Amino acid sequence: MRGRGWIGPYHVAGRLWLFAAALSLLLPTDARLGLWLPVHLALAGAVSVSISGNLLSFTAALAAAPAPGTGAVATQFALVNAGAALVAAGMPAGIPWLVGLGGSLFGAGMLLLAALALRTWRRALNRRHVVTVFLYGSALAAVLAGVALGALLGAGAVRDAQAYLALRSAHQVLNVLGFASLTIAGTLVTFLPTVLRVRMPAWRGSTAAALLASGVAALAGGLALRADGVAAAGAVAFALGMAGLAAMAVRTARMPRRWPVPVAAKHLVAAMGWGIAGSVALAVRLVAEPGSFTGFRDVFLSAAVAGWVIQTLLGAWQYLLPVQRPGHPDRRRRALAAVEIGGNLQVLVGNAGLLAVVLEAGGLLPSAAGALGAWVALAAGAVALAKAWTHPWLARLPGSERRAARMWPT
Repeated sequence: MRGRGWIGPYHVAGRLWLFAAALSLLLPTDARLGLWLPVHLALAGAVSVSISGNLLSFTAALAAAPAPGTGAVATQFALVNAGAALVAAGMPAGIPWLVGLGGSLFGAGMLLLAALALRTWRRALNRRHVVTVFLYGSALAAVLAGVALGALLGAGAVRDAQAYLALRSAHQVLNVLGFASLTIAGTLVTFLPTVLRVRMPAWRGSTAAALLASGVAALAGGLALRADGVAAAGAVAFALGMAGLAAMAVRTARMPRRWPVPVAAKHLVAAMGWGIAGSVALAVRLVAEPGSFTGFRDVFLSAAVAGWVIQTLLGAWQYLLPVQRPGHPDRRRRALAAVEIGGNLQVLVGNAGLLAVVLEAGGLLPSAAGALGAWVALAAGAVALAKAWTHPWLARLPGSERRAARMWPT
């Protein structure tokens, strides 16, 4: 079995990590270190594992190159999962050496991912997707830097409180806006038109890609060095890059199409809204109040992590998992139609709940409204995750063929 055959285990592991992240919210606050454990399980687990598998698959497909061999892919899969698990165990238990070991394994997995992606690109028959490859490369550079900072922080190597907060902020930016966001940006260029079943619009994304990558570098570097002007300039550059990406999404949505918009695309578009809103809000905050990233952290996590990154992952699963099912095309059509059950309510309720969370984090709603919004958003996310697991069985329900003929006609 070649590398692309491993996409299934990556998806399974990603869903298990996200389920674990949701369950961790039931732990006492001290046991999960506030939001640290849920965010770690979601980002280092669900997002990083899923990105690893899809980046290998998409890079090979876009480059028209052979996928990496089974041994290399299996090693990468084991390293990234083991590393994330050891860090998740070591931090709450207060065992620095375990955190350091987990960070080292995770970093080795990401370094191997970068090597495999580079090897695939060197063997490419198709080199047209330069913007996507540039964003993937920038994302991998960001995660390697983020892992290095995370290992330092987790191992207790940073004693000064101010330096710790500065490096923690840079670590968060490199992981969320760097690794996750840049990978998503590179993927949406081709993935969004695919989900909407429209032609790719004309879009020169080199400027947007350069702004996104340089913005992450300047923002993370400015935060780490406590250079407020550099951090603010980086946030502005990143927001401008996100605006360019949003322009691509708008062009894609306006392309002529003959079929209804699937729930996967609705999640992707809603996630894009959170991405641009969160990046603009961050830029405005850092320009108006230099050095205020730490005070903006809850809004950042709600909008960037939950609204943008996690929602993109859930939306992608609503399309990728049914499409990648083996068997007759009619089975895939019914599975694609199955995830549409309750889809509009799922998207609307989830984003409404998340809006309440963000407004409460920004001091515009009482804490009770934010808590209610959090549980509503979690419930909607749980429905999307449940459908990611159960779509083969949902496809057997009465009326599945009729839904398939309406949503996914041949």
